[in-house]
Amino acid sequence: MSDEIASVKVASHYIRDNFEPTDRLAVVVLNKRAHSVTQRIADAEKITEPDFQSWLRHKNQRDHCEIYISMNALHLRAQGRTKQDVGTIRHVYLDFDSDGTALVDRLLKGKDMPKPNYLLNTSPDKWQVVWKVDGFAKDQAERLQKGLARRSGADPAATDCARVLRLPGFLNHKYSQPYLIRVEPFARETYGPNQFPEIRAEGRRFREAIKGSPRVWQLGLSQSERDWAYAKRALARGEAAEMVAAAIASHRRHDKHNPKYYAHLTVQKALEALQSRIRPSEEPDRL
Repeated sequence: MSDEIASVKVASHYIRDNFEPTDRLAVVVLNKRAHSVTQRIADAEKITEPDFQSWLRHKNQRDHCEIYISMNALHLRAQGRTKQDVGTIRHVYLDFDSDGTALVDRLLKGKDMPKPNYLLNTSPDKWQVVWKVDGFAKDQAERLQKGLARRSGADPAATDCARVLRLPGFLNHKYSQPYLIRVEPFARETYGPNQFPEIRAEGRRFREAIKGSPRVWQLGLSQSERDWAYAKRALARGEAAEMVAAAIASHRRHDKHNPKYYAHLTVQKALEALQSRIRPSEEPDRL
């Protein structure tokens, strides 16, 4: 098997394993010599087809273009690649662009972090670490990535959910000698928010906030009312609504049929209460 065919298989397999066939993704082709950028948005299945891959191979090898792919799925009608265009969080990722080999090795030896699904070696001593995830809100994913970057030494600027990362199997032309982007598979699991230490810490802070509220316990409120009270206080402090909802959903994941819906409804009603400044006697009994 030629190196070119092998590289095509690497890229296609990587896309199929990381996305649903109908996920809409952005492929970015960057020509640094001509100072031009081409972006195409297509379904994951379409991107893996031979014609699409052949076009990418031509741009990469003949025109020395850099090839990138979005790591999260876009809305069905998305025409761009902004945070607003992101529809579903598929991945959490880190970019190590300085002393990468040592930092990634330390990350892999950590006991409290889930093992990544993929390691991408994008150039000498530079790595990208990718986890497949499910159940993340956009702000929650970005906040987690910022926290992980601080503790691991990764690039803090590479933490937005609309980011594109290099596609393995293609050449990095940043250097005088082109560098083949290699990928190493690790874990097969798809991770939820509570499997990351930063998210677990948010859950602990939520439980401590509820436990430490004398007013909540003295009034003998129901658990739904305690959730509502927590949401109202957190929102009043300026915490993001998505983060508050994620903390509530995590806390109630075992006793609610649809904890995400319940959490978002709780936050919505808390927002309405703050906006209208209703009196305590008007607070809902249950949600």
